[in-house]
Amino acid sequence: MANLFQLINIHKTFGSTTALDKINIDVEQGEIIALIGPSGSGKTTLLKMLNAQHSPTSGEIKTSNTPISSLNQKQLRKTRSKIAFIPQDLGIVKNLKVFQNILLGKIGTHSTIAMLWKFLFPPKPELIKIHKILERTGIAEKLYSTTSTLSGGQQQRVAVARSLYQEAHTILADEPISSVDPARARSLIQLLIDISKESNLTLIMSIHNIELAKEFFPRLIGLKNGKLQFDSTSVTQEQIKQLYQLSDKQLAQ
Repeated sequence: MANLFQLINIHKTFGSTTALDKINIDVEQGEIIALIGPSGSGKTTLLKMLNAQHSPTSGEIKTSNTPISSLNQKQLRKTRSKIAFIPQDLGIVKNLKVFQNILLGKIGTHSTIAMLWKFLFPPKPELIKIHKILERTGIAEKLYSTTSTLSGGQQQRVAVARSLYQEAHTILADEPISSVDPARARSLIQLLIDISKESNLTLIMSIHNIELAKEFFPRLIGLKNGKLQFDSTSVTQEQIKQLYQLSDKQLAQ
């Protein structure tokens, strides 16, 4: 199977701060991966590198065997349009209606005038399509709701629906469960994984909850101080302990 992403000896600095240091990772289409590690370990930076929001200070990133650095602006927009990014704050405009937030999933493929027209006069086929996606994410009845009236869990599902509407091959999720209770966190992870498996999407999620990461994700990548600590389908307690520098007592809690 061909690699969807290749990170080759990636080094990324912001001023005097090293965010990523000599990172080498290959990702195949359809893989389900959790990024784990302490705060400030480089997880968000890594996701933004995959989404071409950040360029490496040195090293090379390839997508489908093509170096991202070789793409012109039009090609880069097309590449990014197929990579859905769910930021920690979900990237939702709360004073817009749910269907309008979902329409934003294709903002990079439309002119400003065309997007504005869709916002004001949404074509019926688009609304039907969005309604079906919302059915899949469990909030079909919220199609015309103002997003600010939704619960945190429902807003997360709007962000997932936007990714599906985007027709991406990859979903990058940056701590999407940080603001909800454990039951809703499990539900959202299960939804994202089910959708990814159904559509052969690649899912890469940064997550702080180690137990959920180990339970749901077949591949775990551990980062610490910008360095790759492990990339494994079988992570041991000792590796987790070293990653977070936890004592045996803390691990047992």
